[in-house]
Amino acid sequence: MVTAGLALLLGAFDCSAQSGPTAVSTNASGGLTTVTFFASAENYLTTFNPAYTWTNVTLEAATGYKQVTGTGAASVLDVQYDLGRWNLGTACQFSGVGSPVNAVQAQGGYALIRHLDAKVDFDLRAGYDWTAHTGVIEPAVFLGKKLTANTYLKTGISLPVYFRGSLNRNPSFFLETGFTY
Repeated sequence: MVTAGLALLLGAFDCSAQSGPTAVSTNASGGLTTVTFFASAENYLTTFNPAYTWTNVTLEAATGYKQVTGTGAASVLDVQYDLGRWNLGTACQFSGVGSPVNAVQAQGGYALIRHLDAKVDFDLRAGYDWTAHTGVIEPAVFLGKKLTANTYLKTGISLPVYFRGSLNRNPSFFLETGFTY
C-alpha cells in the first residue's frame, strides 16, 4: 500500500535519476530556463487548478504512511464521507504489509479551507490502539491537494492523546494518496 502511494506521489512530478535539471522550458523573454524537481514541486504546491475541485466530492479513500513518533512507521487506510464541509470517517493502522490491524479510529471533521484543488481539514479521531493497549484521541490537521479529477495527495500532522500513561508530546506525521468519488 505504501509503495503504491509513493509511486502515485512520485508520478505526479517530473523525476530524473540525474542530479542536474530535469526539464528545460522557455521563459517569457524567449530564453531557456531549467526546471528542477524542487521547482516543479513548489509550483504544484503553490498554484491552484480550477479543473479539479473538492466541491462535488462525497467519498474519499486513501492509503499511505504514518510516522508514529516513538513507535515507528505504520501503514494507514482511511475512508471519509463528506457532508459539505463536514466529514465522518474511519482510520485503520497496520504495522506493515501483511500485519494485523493495530489501531482503529472513528473520525469527525471540518474543512477549514476548500479552494479549488486544495483543502485543509481539521479532524478529531478517537479509537483504540492495541500497540499502546489504550484508548486514544487524536486531533489532526490535513492538507489535501488534487492530483487529477479523482485522485489526491494528503499530508498531515496529529497529536495523539492516550488514555493511559503520561501526556504524549510527540506528533505523528502522515503522507497518503487516494481516490475521490
